[in-house]
Amino acid sequence: MKMLIANQFIYLLCFIILYIIFVINYSKIPSYLDHINRNKYNIMPIGKLININGNKYIDKNNIIWIKRKFINSLLHNPINYYVFETYNKNKQSSSEVVILKKDFDKGNQYFKQSSFNYYSSFNYPISHFFADVLPIIIYLSPKYKIYN
Repeated sequence: MKMLIANQFIYLLCFIILYIIFVINYSKIPSYLDHINRNKYNIMPIGKLININGNKYIDKNNIIWIKRKFINSLLHNPINYYVFETYNKNKQSSSEVVILKKDFDKGNQYFKQSSFNYYSSFNYPISHFFADVLPIIIYLSPKYKIYN
């Protein structure tokens, strides 16, 4: 009996925590149009990226780009592509670009726009889920390419 009450308490506590997280972050879910048009805020590297330290690169406009590790690039086919990400000044939103590994490794830097995130997945993972991931589920994988 005590175990049943303890389990019910744990479930109730988890439900309350999840509910609070949902209520706090609900307003971050963008409208359908805001979501499918978010890439208008995405930026691209200017000139060639120059390695400045490990996975940090800098472009011609002194914008720092971070080359994501394989595990952090799983949604972008990391077998074939490198993913680079830069953050806005307050590190809230981020822009992503991809490039074929074979091109980048040969010195050719033909980047393709990937996605703009209202909230960086690394700096604000919960906000990122509500503003950038959950809308993909809610809006049933909208067709972004027609809006780029």
